Amino acid sequence: MSPKLRRNLTQYGLLSITLLILGTFLILPIFLTVRGGLIETVQTAQGESTRWTLQHVALVFANPLYREGLINTFLIACAVTSLATLISLPLALLSARYTFPFKPVFNAMILVPLILPPFVGAIGMRAILGRQGMLNALLGTDFDVLGRARIVGVIIVETLHLYPIIYLNATAALANLDPALDEAAENLGAGPWRRFFKIVLPLIRPGLFAGGTIVFIWSFTELGTPLMFDYNRVTPVQIFSGLKEIQSSAVPYALTIVLLAAAILWYIIGKLIFGRKGYAMYSKASRASAEHKLPWWGGLLAMGLFSAVTAAAILPHIGVVLTSVAAPWGWSGTVLPTAYTDQHFITALSDPVSSVSIR
Repeated sequence: MSPKLRRNLTQYGLLSITLLILGTFLILPIFLTVRGGLIETVQTAQGESTRWTLQHVALVFANPLYREGLINTFLIACAVTSLATLISLPLALLSARYTFPFKPVFNAMILVPLILPPFVGAIGMRAILGRQGMLNALLGTDFDVLGRARIVGVIIVETLHLYPIIYLNATAALANLDPALDEAAENLGAGPWRRFFKIVLPLIRPGLFAGGTIVFIWSFTELGTPLMFDYNRVTPVQIFSGLKEIQSSAVPYALTIVLLAAAILWYIIGKLIFGRKGYAMYSKASRASAEHKLPWWGGLLAMGLFSAVTAAAILPHIGVVLTSVAAPWGWSGTVLPTAYTDQHFITALSDPVSSVSIR
C-alpha cells in the first residue's frame, strides 16, 4: 500500500468516525426531538397511526404561560449578554494594551468562573441575596430579591459565570489588531474615544459577536440556574417540568422546537444587525502592539477592577462553602455564620444515596 493511499484511507476513516459520532449524538437526538413535537397519534379504522402536525407548536404560542416563559428567557439572554460585554470589554482593553503588577495572575484569576458550575453559584447566591442573607445583614435592609425579583438573581449568576467567554474573544481580537491603524488615527488628531469607536470597536466586532453569540445561546437555554432559584417562568424549566410528568405529552418537544428556532432566529438577526457593517483583518498585524505601562495609581485601579470582578464571580461559591459548614440556623440575618459544623459532610458521605452518586 502506497503512503498516499494509506494517508487517504486514514483521513476518510477519521472523517467517517467523526460524522458517525456527530450523527449519533447530535443530529439524531435533534431529529427525534423535532419529530416528537411535530407528530400526533390518531385513531383510524386500521388502528393507531401518526401524522405530521403543527398543532403542538400552535398550542405553545396559544398558552400565555409559555409565551411569558419565552419572553423571560429572551430578556435574561439579552441582559446577561449585555452585562457580560460591559464587564469583559474594559478588562480586555486593560489586559491587551497595558501592563500592571501581577497581570498574569489576574489574567488567570479572571477565568476562574469558567471552571465553576453556575447552578452551584446559584445555591450560594440564595444565602447572599435572600431576605435573611448576607447582603441584607450588611446593608441593614429587608429586600427579598429571591422572592420579588428572582429573575435578577438568575441574571447576576449567569453573567458572573459567562463573562470570561466574551473576555477571551475580545482579548484575542484586540491582540490581532494592527497598532499602525490606531497610531495613524492618533497622528491625525483623533482622541482616545474616537479611535475606540471608529477603529477598535469595528475591528473587534467579529470577536465580540462570536463571544456574545455563545453567551446569548448559553443563557437562553440555561436550565440549572433558574431551577436553583425556583424560577419556573422560563422555557428551559418549563420543558424540564413537562418531561418529568408521568403522562407523556408532545408539548415539551414543541417547546424545544420553539426554543431552538428562536435561538437560530436571534442569531440571524444579530448577524444582520451587528455583522452587516463588520470589518475584517485579512492579514495579521504588521507588528505586535506595544503595551503601555500604567502609572502607579493606574496599576492600582486595574488591579482593583480585576480583583472586584473576580471576587464578585467567586462570591456565590464562597457562599456555598459557608453554607456547607454553617450549623443549622447558624447563618440567618448575619454577614457570616455564627456557628460552624462538619455534620453536613458526615451526613452526605454516610448517606447511601449520596455516596453512590459521588462514586
